[in-house]
Amino acid sequence: MPTDTPDKAKTLADRFRAMATAIELNGADNFGGAFVVIPPHEGGDLLETLVLDSRQDPAMLWMLLKTKCDMELTKLDQAQRQGNAFGRR
Repeated sequence: MPTDTPDKAKTLADRFRAMATAIELNGADNFGGAFVVIPPHEGGDLLETLVLDSRQDPAMLWMLLKTKCDMELTKLDQAQRQGNAFGRR
C-alpha cells in the first residue's frame, strides 16, 4: 500500500466536506442541487458543482450533470483512441 494513501484519501474526502459546507452556507431556499464526482486516478476530471437556483428545477441539475459526464466520456474516449493509435505497429 502506498504511503500517501491516508493523505490522498483525506484530500478526496475534503472535497465532499467542502461541498457540504457550501450547501449549509447558502441555505435551502435557493438550493438547486449539487454533485461531487471524483473518478479514480487518471479517470477524468473532478466534477464539482453547486447549483443555486430559486426555481429548484431538478431537470436542470440532471441535464448539467449529464452534459458534464458526456464531455468527460468523450475526453476519455479520445485519449484511449490516441493511445491505441500510437501503440499500434
